[in-house]
Amino acid sequence: MAVSGISKFQDKVMFYGLNVLEKVQRDEYKLQYSPTFIVAPPRAGTTLTRQVVSWTIPTSYFSNLTAISSFHLGKPLPITTAKLAKQMGGEQNLGSFESSFGRTAGRGAPAEGETIWAYWFRNRYGPVEPEEVTPQQARGMYRAVAATEQIFGLPFFNKTTVLSLRIRAIRKVFPDALFIQVMRDPLDTAQSIYKARTTRYPHWLGARPRECENVDGKSVLEQVCEQVYYVEKNIARERTAVGEQAFLTVHYKDVCANPQREAERIAAFMDANGAPAKLTRSLPESFELSHGRKVEEAEYHEMRRLLDRLYRH
Repeated sequence: MAVSGISKFQDKVMFYGLNVLEKVQRDEYKLQYSPTFIVAPPRAGTTLTRQVVSWTIPTSYFSNLTAISSFHLGKPLPITTAKLAKQMGGEQNLGSFESSFGRTAGRGAPAEGETIWAYWFRNRYGPVEPEEVTPQQARGMYRAVAATEQIFGLPFFNKTTVLSLRIRAIRKVFPDALFIQVMRDPLDTAQSIYKARTTRYPHWLGARPRECENVDGKSVLEQVCEQVYYVEKNIARERTAVGEQAFLTVHYKDVCANPQREAERIAAFMDANGAPAKLTRSLPESFELSHGRKVEEAEYHEMRRLLDRLYRH
């Protein structure tokens, strides 16, 4: 406990110092490349997809340091933490392809950026319409991403599933933004969220569609099934509004079966749409596919029934 307390105190002192440095940054930053965002419900295979990109395609990104600065200061420090993350060589050192509920190890590694984006959107889990984004918020987001890109000298890449409900808002700030939609069997996704909700996240986990705001009288099982369905429905609606040319669909099962091929598809999509990308490393031949029943049999069949009903509509 004492070591942990000392560590937290040292972190706080460090980030207060970085905050001073962040405030004196006066450079103007302009995006050169199309930023790319992974979208999907939580637990759909987005972290593995992000790790595949991290290992094979050099990109810039918000690091865990950026997320920690949000925790300590109530706001991210994207410029100073990007400089530190670059020095650490963050994502280029990832090779284990392990994570804990979307979080990867290493302060310089890519972050699950809910709290980072929440600072600008003033909303952690819910949808944001383009007209709700103020000029000040847009400037803050744009500067953070453009600075990160310039510091690394690489296209920006981000995986934060709550942005699945803000695709048009993202395009308002970044008109050339690209999106990679990760698809997984909804029953597998729902089971994974359910297990997380009944062990570690009792209140909510990840993107919360407007249709899921009122959960009165609904079991956790019902909540997670509706969450998966309505996140995907929202993505489909936003995808139609933005246009198919901005999207690439990647299936979790394909990432597991042939990660090298899927990395090549992602790189080709980015490269053809203003985000120069090339593969610099090879990947394992395959990853273990998480599929099938993971909960009690009665819960499994009830989930399947609810999802069948939702997706039929």
